[in-house]
Amino acid sequence: MNCHTVGKMTSMRRIQSSRANGARSRGPVTEQGKKASSQNGLRHGMLAQTVVLEGESKDRFGALLQALVAEFQPCTESETAFVEIMAVARWRQMRIWGIGKSDFDREMARQDGPPPVRASIAFRFLSDHSRSLDLAHRYETGYERQFARALKNLLHLQASRGDIATPPYIPTAGPGATWEDVGPASACSGLQPAKPVFDANPVPKPDTSP
Repeated sequence: MNCHTVGKMTSMRRIQSSRANGARSRGPVTEQGKKASSQNGLRHGMLAQTVVLEGESKDRFGALLQALVAEFQPCTESETAFVEIMAVARWRQMRIWGIGKSDFDREMARQDGPPPVRASIAFRFLSDHSRSLDLAHRYETGYERQFARALKNLLHLQASRGDIATPPYIPTAGPGATWEDVGPASACSGLQPAKPVFDANPVPKPDTSP
């Protein structure tokens, strides 16, 4: 058995263990766990404020992010960063899907006939007179690659730790956003300070709208 096989087995054991832990989780129990959960909620809220567009659902983004956190159980800042990259890439991919549907809906509404005929005419129009289909495909593929690359790097980091027990990771709230916190003076912008608003074990929904 070579080192590659051992590393692969270790990685698979960690994935299975993370999934089992996530399935059994009923929320934090210890004070340290509660502190980590609170910090996670704050950080997730700040990340949502950075990523989620007006009209999109911060709750659904939070559900997606927390589902990935529960599955992979990141234990370091680097692991947490890769999980966040996965969540953002997946969210933006779903956004592209929604934009693509809106393009088709708009063009189909301008045509007559049964839906398959209108969809065919809309596809031909968007292909001949717009770059939207090509751009959507390019961005969709790019986000898919971002997700896959982050997942690969995350599993490599976790496999390199082996089966060594690690203490609960308490993230900092800062890395969730690049801008300064929004205060009362910036109320006219429409932004609100981030706050933990997500449930402990949410079920993500398949789109990005509220």
